[in-house]
Amino acid sequence: MSLTFFNRDARVLHDSEEFRFSEEDFEQLNSPSNYWHHRTDPSSWLCASTVLHAKIRFRGRLPRAKLIKLCAETLNITEQKLEDTLDWNANYMSFHDGGTAEENHVYPMDINPGER
Repeated sequence: MSLTFFNRDARVLHDSEEFRFSEEDFEQLNSPSNYWHHRTDPSSWLCASTVLHAKIRFRGRLPRAKLIKLCAETLNITEQKLEDTLDWNANYMSFHDGGTAEENHVYPMDINPGER
């Protein structure tokens, strides 16, 4: 059922190229630890995993702001909700596993300054 929650129509354009997730991507993201509370409320683990997966899949070809936009649309949430959830997850991991929130963040904002 959770596979049906992804917005499969989500896509962004960058440099005349369309970026979107494939069915394989959705299947890889669909795991017991990456769960949905409901269609518009993905877990923080699913948010972080989606952004990390997109960083790897679109490495160097998609600026941070557009990557976040794609992930937010895929997860049926706003970009701000995704940013807030990533921050929460980084703080949780910092408290739980140690290190700083920045060290635990899957894609800190200052990686590409000015691209928000």
